[in-house]
Amino acid sequence: MKLIDKLWNWGHLEGSHNDCTPLDCKMTPEEFALEYGIKNAFVVSYGGNIRPPFMDLANRFSCLKEIKWSVLGDASTPLPESELGNTDDIIDALESKANITGGVVDDFFSPQRMERFTPEVLKKIKNKLNEKGLDFWCVLYDHQMELELEKYMDCFDGVTFWLWGCDKINDMEYHLEKIFALVKDKPLMLGIYLWDYKGGNGGNPMDPVLFEAQLARYFELLKNGRADGVIFCSSTVGDADLESNRILKRYLRDNGDLEI
Repeated sequence: MKLIDKLWNWGHLEGSHNDCTPLDCKMTPEEFALEYGIKNAFVVSYGGNIRPPFMDLANRFSCLKEIKWSVLGDASTPLPESELGNTDDIIDALESKANITGGVVDDFFSPQRMERFTPEVLKKIKNKLNEKGLDFWCVLYDHQMELELEKYMDCFDGVTFWLWGCDKINDMEYHLEKIFALVKDKPLMLGIYLWDYKGGNGGNPMDPVLFEAQLARYFELLKNGRADGVIFCSSTVGDADLESNRILKRYLRDNGDLEI
């Protein structure tokens, strides 16, 4: 398998981040796959802009290799009424699109979501997805590592881990040590932001030195099997004039075809 086959796009719909950044971007997840060569995507509702039924959107994304679809969208997406979130809607879309390989709960570890989606409910979601050959993932941020997370690890097949804020990259090894200790042998994907969303006024470009350090380290972890994937957030800024985008393209050109 080539390194690029282990890379993912955090695939909000085009324009999703124009309201929370000063950027004006139009790139679609499909265009990101074509331009960057990253053909796997997490398809996640932002502000409620992806709603069931999912068949039409699944047909649109048939060019993508693998998709993990959001059981729960981002924090600004209203929670579904169904006890199991969008689980049944994902399974309905799977009937015609075999590139859907899993589900994900975004921005999960908040009081409202944890109260409604207890470990018992999460295990129901996991079991139902697993019965259809789908895996179940969660999003976890560095600032949530002090929560009592151990009881949730059995609820998910895999974890995606994100450092919230470019400055956290300075302590990257500290955070990696903590997440490795938590997940143990569970599949782990590591997130990288193409734009620093932390802070007011829409955030800032990623510091190029820190961005490249994170990218190099995470690619190293992919090569030695410590990480199961690297996710880039996201196609929504993929057409912006950013140094992070240029650095990523260079690393993909130099490393994408490496056998791992």
